[in-house]
Amino acid sequence: MMPSRAILILVAMLSGQAAGAVELDRTGLEDCGKVTGTGAIGGARFTTTDGQTVKLALVKGPELWKKGDPYKSWPHAEAARAALLALTDGQEITLYCEGAKTNREGELVAHALLADGRWLQHMLVEDGHVFVFPRPTRRRGLEVLYRAEDQARADGKGLWAYDNLKAVDALGPDVRTGWFQIVRGRVVGANEVGPTIYLNFGEDWRTDFTIEIPGSAKRHFDKAGLDPLALEGKDVEVRGWIDFKGGPRLLLQGPGQLRTIAP
Repeated sequence: MMPSRAILILVAMLSGQAAGAVELDRTGLEDCGKVTGTGAIGGARFTTTDGQTVKLALVKGPELWKKGDPYKSWPHAEAARAALLALTDGQEITLYCEGAKTNREGELVAHALLADGRWLQHMLVEDGHVFVFPRPTRRRGLEVLYRAEDQARADGKGLWAYDNLKAVDALGPDVRTGWFQIVRGRVVGANEVGPTIYLNFGEDWRTDFTIEIPGSAKRHFDKAGLDPLALEGKDVEVRGWIDFKGGPRLLLQGPGQLRTIAP
């Protein structure tokens, strides 16, 4: 457990730049009320005094597992939890929702603003405590958070000081099935087979890394005015869990997981 003095220092560090903080564009968002934070579950979830769990929209914290669990916590997981706790414990927080208010676990999914107007997601991303990982139907503020993440990555802040989330080459040896990874490469082929689109990164689609976009995800691309087939020949970065289907595959859930990058 982090000592109380360390938490106080962390609060001071995290709250020192309220003036000039990046604001959340609330256009199209619904005011979901005010809550008071009372605890943190990892770096992207906190509990409230009225018994709710709030999942911060558009971001994911490094996975934190308890002693005795079958999995090992990711690097920086405890520090990310401590940062969120320092910012939310005992604080009044205003929530703004986009689309469905809750997820399958019954958690309230929302953007969070502290009492002084600071956008909690942006603060955590820019300090490297969490990273961008949006669900398919949530996009408000996504580009702003990606820019903050890019800077945190360049500066090696927080979780970006470790290797587990550093981008890997789509055709290199570091793509690992069963892992959450950020993968970069050039789309050499984009093909539509029935309702599914496949983005291939190697000449042999049967064995090389592939992004699979099922019909359910394609609908989210259509709604955002994006055409995955137009990505052929483009350099992209994609993030998510890697599994195996002939070769390593990332099954995309929505367009926010993928973006074009400079060659």
